[in-house]
Parts: sequence; structure tokens; C-alpha cells
Amino acid sequence: MKFSKAASLFVAGVLVVSLGGFAGCSNGEDPLAADTFDFGEEYYRSVAERHVLNYDEMLYDDFKSGIDPARWVISDSVWDQWSTDQNGVRPQNVFLVNDGANPDTHLLLRANGSYYNMQHDPLYTAEEIDTYGSGGQLFTASQGYGRNAGACLSSVEALGPGRYEVKMKPCPRVGGLTSMWVYSWFTKNDGSTQQNEIDIEIGLKPDFSQVFLTTWTAPSNNTNMPTPVDYYVNDGDWHVYSFDWVTDSEVPYVDYYIDGVKVLTIDANVPTTNATLNLGLWCPSWAGGGANDPENGNISVDSRMFDSDYAEISWWRYIPFQMEGWEQRPVQNRNYAEGYVPKTLTSLPVAEKCANGDFERDDYGLYGNPWKDFTVTDEENESFIAGSSAGIVPEANGEEAAHYAEIVNGGLLGQWLRGAAEGFRYKLTGKYRTTGGGTAAFRYTYLLGYSTTSRTNGNKTVSLGSSDEWKEFSVEFTVDKAGTQSIRYYLLNEAGTGSCYFDDLSLTYLGH
Repeated sequence: MKFSKAASLFVAGVLVVSLGGFAGCSNGEDPLAADTFDFGEEYYRSVAERHVLNYDEMLYDDFKSGIDPARWVISDSVWDQWSTDQNGVRPQNVFLVNDGANPDTHLLLRANGSYYNMQHDPLYTAEEIDTYGSGGQLFTASQGYGRNAGACLSSVEALGPGRYEVKMKPCPRVGGLTSMWVYSWFTKNDGSTQQNEIDIEIGLKPDFSQVFLTTWTAPSNNTNMPTPVDYYVNDGDWHVYSFDWVTDSEVPYVDYYIDGVKVLTIDANVPTTNATLNLGLWCPSWAGGGANDPENGNISVDSRMFDSDYAEISWWRYIPFQMEGWEQRPVQNRNYAEGYVPKTLTSLPVAEKCANGDFERDDYGLYGNPWKDFTVTDEENESFIAGSSAGIVPEANGEEAAHYAEIVNGGLLGQWLRGAAEGFRYKLTGKYRTTGGGTAAFRYTYLLGYSTTSRTNGNKTVSLGSSDEWKEFSVEFTVDKAGTQSIRYYLLNEAGTGSCYFDDLSLTYLGH
């Protein structure tokens, strides 16, 4: 059948749409031909030799003019919760970007991990947090105040077979699942539920050397293929992720591509019913690889060990295939925030890899403070320096004063940074002071895995020095150990005597 616009049934009611494309071309030429055909392998570039492409109804959006409510809905929903503590996707985590220094980034989707707290939200002012919405809160209690939540856009139109593409930088943190997927579900005549889905998922498992490619045709019928790639998908570079959904062959199939190179074909459990397109980032606990713990509310500190991080999107495009073999029907959509207008950022935020770097927060609840005392006991290590400790203490004038880290003798205070691969470069800044002959230092340990129990493979120590007064420091370092997948970094007293104090820590990614 010829592709035509489909009706969409929303939870809140029926909305029949008959829209022109986000961007269209009536002369049959691709206005973005250079982006579509002039990179990648021959198979990717020759799609028009295999299928009839309907450029007249091509959809394209670079979000430079905002998010058109006639074309997109901004999701406000929790799905697949399965008794875990994730809090779905929230409109407050969708941002537009108009930053001349970062001209390719137009849409920002934010993931808030286990260490997020809305009262410390860097993208909203204190006034906005105090006055937003009913109850005066940016995120409601039922939303976990924004913790373990992501963001999602869904197309108003239900789409059919064709080429789907997005140029993006996925969220680089373990526990943030970035995805482009088509999805529909509806109740069949016999009362059963039909689910249709085609996915490109990054971060489904805590292994950034692979992408998960999935097809579904029912709740229990799915093909999920972890597909290795030749780079780390959280490298911070732009990549184009694509799939061709084909329904007119004897066996329907999906070709998947990364940067124009076919990485997989799936010909099982391929949908043949139209579906809405989704661009999303969310935080299910299984994406972080954490083991669920029912006795503690299925909360695992090994799942989403970060404050906030982002997926960046430059553009999205859909070119319909004019073909038979698929069915158009109304589909049931998820809940969405009607009329919500995302905030526009004039500068792209720098993702902070160090949580609680000013040591002021103590509101982590069941998740615990991200700073952990890694000081061993005398029983564990006979050569350990007696009296060592590491922790967070207030200034001398009381508990309400500013706080900082205190390292006594041979103490260690540290955090995990999961997903730090070989070749990744970072910058650590902050300030320190010392007493009693102490020498401030920074150490990072290589982990050959993503779990907090992963095997270590050596470490490096950077000496900062001694100072009676607060002294600022800046250290750039590169993860240079083969096989590294994460690091654990520490503040320590290299001298093993006296005390060292640290404050205003910041850790940022510099590239690779």
C-alpha cells in the first residue's frame, strides 16, 4: 500500500491527524541527500535501489524552531516499572539548546540518576523550583522528586515501514538508557494485548562496547541482539543510528546501521502494524546492571551512580517506503504533558562526573552519599596506618557551616566513575589544604568491568602538594590501561601522616 498519514488514539482521547511532513519535498529529491547517501557503505547508500522512497511524505526535524505540539508529544509517564524504583520520563528533563559554540546540538534529553535532587538542579533557578507547577515543586513526590527519571518525545503520527535515522550523542552514564524506537500496543478482538516495537538501545546493559537491537510483536515474542561495535558508544562523538523497516518481503526484516554501516539484520518478530516514533532516555535499574534487592525496595546503588547527564540530538528523519505488507490502525499512546513548553538553554551544560563535589549534600537517603570511605581496617591490612580515616566534616563554627572532605593519615575517600574506557580524558579541579605534614594527592584505580565488585588492574597517583592555606589545583589525566571499563578515584594523604582537606571538586570529560 502507499504510505499515508495514520490516525493516532491517545490515552486522553482520540486525535485524528492529517499533517504534512515536518519537512517535505514535492519534487521527489531528498533535501538532505548529502547526509543520507554520501557516507557509509554501498548497501546503506543504495537503499533507493531496493525500495521506493516516498520523499513527498518524508519527516525531518532538527528542533531549531522548538518542539511543535502538532508533531510531537512530550511524555510524562512511567512504563515497565516492574516493581523497581525508576520514575519514568518527565517533561522537565527535555530541553532545547541554542548555543553558538555547540551548533549541532538542538535537543537535550536529561537522565537523573540515584544522586539527583531537584533542590540542587543546575538547569533550573531556585525561583523556578519554588514556583513550578502545583504544590510549588519542579518534580512531585510521586515522581521521586526527579530521581531515576529521564525524558522522551513521541511522534503524533503513527508511522510505517521506512528508513529511520537520528544523529545523536547517547547518554554516557551506566544506568541511562538512550533509545530510538517505534512502538504501538493495542487490545485485539480476543482481549489480548498486542505489542509492536523496533529498538536501537544504548545502555540497556552496562557495556558501552555494544548496542542492543530489538524487535517485538507481542509481550513475550521478541528478538534482542547485543551487537558489538568498534568504538565505545559513550565516547561523546556524534553518530548516526539508523534502521530500515521492511514489510513487503516474504519474511519482514529490519536492517540496522551505525554511521551508514550495516551492523545487523533481524528477520524474526518484526512488526507489520504502524507505530509511533520515540526518542528517549530513561533510567530503569536493569540498565545499570544493579541487582534488585526486594528487602530494600529494589534499590541498588550499583545501578545509576550519577547525578545528571545528557543525550544530545542534532536531527531526526524518517523516509517512508512505499510498500505493501503492513496495516494501519489506531494505536494507544502513553501519557504526555499537553501544552508543555521546554526550557531553552543558551549554553550546553557541562555534565559533572563528580557528585556532591562541594560536600554540602546529605540528602541521599537509601542510596547513600556518593563519597565512600575506602579506608581499610587494621584487621584487613596489618600495615595499615593506625588512626586513619576519611569523611566529610563541617567548618569549625558549627554543623550549619560549609563542609569539606577530611583525610586523616592514610585514609581514602572516593567515588566510582563507571564507563570510563581506555583513551578517555578527564579534568579534575578543586582545592586542598594540609596540616601536620600531610601531602594531598589524587589516585584513580582501573576497573575491568562496570560493577562495583569488578576486578582492579592497577592504579595511578598524582601528588598535589602541601599548603597551609586553601590552594586550587587542576589535573588532566587519561585512562591508559587496556581493558579498562570504569575507574574509582580517591582523595588521599600521600604522606600517611597529618591531615589533608579537599573542597569544590569537579570532574569533567575532555574527549578521547
